[in-house]
Amino acid sequence: MAGNSGGGRGGHCGDKEGPVGNASLPVVQGHRVQSGQLLSHLKMVESLPRPSPQNQAYKPDKTTHRPRPHKVPLTGTEALKYFRHQLSAYERVEVLSYQELWFLGLGADKLHVLPDKPRKVSYDDEHGSYLRVLHDHIAYRYEVLEMIGKGAFGQVAKCLDHKNDELVAMKIVRNKKRFHHQALTELKILDALRRRDRDHKGSMVHMKDHFYFRNHLCITFELLGINLYELLRNNGFQGLSLAVIRRFTYSVLKCLQVLYMEKIIHCDLKPENIVLYQKGQISVKVIDFGSSCYEHQRVHTYIQSRFYRSPEVILGRPYDTAIDMWSLGCILAELNTGSPLFAGENELEQLACIMEVDRGPEREPQHCISTDSEGFPKHITNHKGITHYPDSKNLATLLKTYDTDFLGFLQGCLIWDPSLRMTPEQALRHAWILTPKTHKARPSLHPSRKTSLPMSTAVKGRAGRAVRTPHHETPGVEESPALTPAPAGNEMDTSRLPRPWPPQPEETADEPAGQGGSSLRSSSLDTPDLLPPIL
Repeated sequence: MAGNSGGGRGGHCGDKEGPVGNASLPVVQGHRVQSGQLLSHLKMVESLPRPSPQNQAYKPDKTTHRPRPHKVPLTGTEALKYFRHQLSAYERVEVLSYQELWFLGLGADKLHVLPDKPRKVSYDDEHGSYLRVLHDHIAYRYEVLEMIGKGAFGQVAKCLDHKNDELVAMKIVRNKKRFHHQALTELKILDALRRRDRDHKGSMVHMKDHFYFRNHLCITFELLGINLYELLRNNGFQGLSLAVIRRFTYSVLKCLQVLYMEKIIHCDLKPENIVLYQKGQISVKVIDFGSSCYEHQRVHTYIQSRFYRSPEVILGRPYDTAIDMWSLGCILAELNTGSPLFAGENELEQLACIMEVDRGPEREPQHCISTDSEGFPKHITNHKGITHYPDSKNLATLLKTYDTDFLGFLQGCLIWDPSLRMTPEQALRHAWILTPKTHKARPSLHPSRKTSLPMSTAVKGRAGRAVRTPHHETPGVEESPALTPAPAGNEMDTSRLPRPWPPQPEETADEPAGQGGSSLRSSSLDTPDLLPPIL
């Protein structure tokens, strides 16, 4: 969708003041018509070709379509007078609570609920989700075209707004108390973001409207394109070029910058929630604030999708906006390689995957990981026989990139201590964001895998420790670069690892510190990053 406002409860769309018609016959092209004629005219209008999924706004072809042959909006009285027999028994009562009716869904296979025995769940399935009917109306304004998403919260429908003649994404929240409560928090956050980002430069989806319909809270958003996971899938999970990734990163950071200022935590940043919004351009927006919260109102302990979950959340510790920067680091690595960076099957293995790159502060034991007699974490083996050894992998080798600025940027995101992680503002000033680079392949030096790390020797500090081989799992410039697969680089010399962010003191350890397919063109290893600096 957008995928996913007011600070309080919404009302029916019809609650808004609008022209109230009388009981006289509607006007058709300047002439009054008989009721029998009106029915055929209205059915004809509701069957007009609708916008294709590729179009963002519905604009009738003036050369083939006549103007609407009936007066809109209708009133409830007018709808009953001319279309009583086309409405369900429940709708004959319901329409009277609306002042404006833009679409009646006369051709839909409507659900029939008795008006004398309505229940709060009459239009719900056993899970509390709305029983949608394609091409029926929602709030007598929106036509349901197709379902484009679903989740624990409910479902998302692509709808045609007959009042504004545009396509929208509509989030329909499940009719359950706990989902209503969370949705009200989402509305409060969406409204705050809309007020903060009045110029629409924050690269986040904006709420258009919200209302209640048949005991379901509905929120409408602009309709966007495919998400970054779908983009990776369409590209065969080959990864994208760093020029493209850098453009995506800049947009996401603009969103996180707004969230940071408002002290709002997204809590579910992942490729599925970063969406392309302008066809042919490398522009993305962050969507789905359904899990978001304010820093001072943290009510959830189980947050973030597992692959992008920060260590402090896994360990059940206090968290803040820094968890979104951790998620961003994981996302960028996945966009580069095509596979998740940390792909644990459960929280225990997820932490083990992270510790392959960086075991974390030595004096801060990770209580969910078993330790040996000296207090060091033991290795963990999953059901596939894959064993994870602490401090056994190298970020640069895993990503197979020679861009030290990119590696340094990831290290700034993937710091255990959330107080030391980059903030969005600091990330926007990072060299990788501001300065284009030329990436050239270097001979493979085949650095050895650190599986025999001497557990009796503590490697002090956290400089340059990063990463694991990910295992695949489905989960405004003048001239933007094309979406291209990342070049298949070679393994690099680990002695050239970038310094961590923020700078750390020199160490004296035994080891050095350290898813509509898009056209994707392959790029040469020697092709420079043509993207100009983002200022």
